[in-house]
Amino acid sequence: MKGFVMKKNLLTVITFVLVLINLILTGIITFVLVPYVNKANSLVASVATAIELEQKAGAGDEAGGSGSYSIDQLEVYDLNKEADDKGMTINLKKGADGKDHYAVLKVSLTINKESDVYSKYMEDLETKKSLITTEINNVVSQHTIDEVRNDQAAIQNEILKKIQDMYGVDDFIVGVGFPSATYQ
Repeated sequence: MKGFVMKKNLLTVITFVLVLINLILTGIITFVLVPYVNKANSLVASVATAIELEQKAGAGDEAGGSGSYSIDQLEVYDLNKEADDKGMTINLKKGADGKDHYAVLKVSLTINKESDVYSKYMEDLETKKSLITTEINNVVSQHTIDEVRNDQAAIQNEILKKIQDMYGVDDFIVGVGFPSATYQ
């Protein structure tokens, strides 16, 4: 009888130790995996945001403004035409992290070929390029890296509005796009 009680106590102690080890390992796994799960969740959220922006861009006026024109009416003018042109490097406003960030953007303008002022303004578009890039720089530099990443369509619309105000018409340049955008 005494041997049976000893075995029972030994089994209880072993079970208790295994339960404690299981609890400790569960705690360690939880603290190790939670940051990775949070990162994965934020990645999924950013992909979902990108898909939503892409859908808005397809809708027209939300991202670039060229939704009410047929493709035959539109012409794309790349501000960064040269083969060695890496794009515009723009310092961004400091964000919550307090660090300096920048954006490297290649910018294209969508132009309405059937605009009444097309022939007048298209001829001197190349000479106005520095004014346009200055406006783009002014708009983008007012935003943080998070704003630029998360709401690119709003920034494109803001740039479009500034350029349209500069020309005094809203049916010549009807869209702004970033064919290439890198944020650091």
